[in-house]
Formats: sequence, C-alpha cells, structure tokens
Amino acid sequence: MKLTAAQTQQIMFRLRCAAERDPNDVIANACSQLAFELELPRRATELSELDLQLIQYAFRKNYSPLREVA
Repeated sequence: MKLTAAQTQQIMFRLRCAAERDPNDVIANACSQLAFELELPRRATELSELDLQLIQYAFRKNYSPLREVA
C-alpha cells in the first residue's frame, strides 16, 4: 500500500489522538507506537493487517486532541 505524505500525516494525527484519549491502555500504547513508527518512510509501505485495523479504529473513534492544534 502506497500512502502519500498527507495521508501518512493524517493517519499519524488520528493515531496520536487515539493514544491520548483511548481508555484502553493496550490500544492507546499500540496507537502511539504505530504513529511513531510511521515517521519512518519505509514503515508506511509495510502495514500489517493489525496496523490497518488499528488505523481504522482510530478513524472510527475520531478522537480530538487534548490540546488545540495551533
């Protein structure tokens, strides 16, 4: 799967919001880890089925950030 830089940034934003807000620590930690790993260009092309499910979960929850983005 080939993602554009804008798509990767949007995914990372949603994952970070989920990491901040999700009450389940396991999910929050997994979101945080995946967002961190997606900063590596090669990692965005190597998404597992679990990664895709986590991304879908983060978009479905649509959490907002704890602090306003300037």
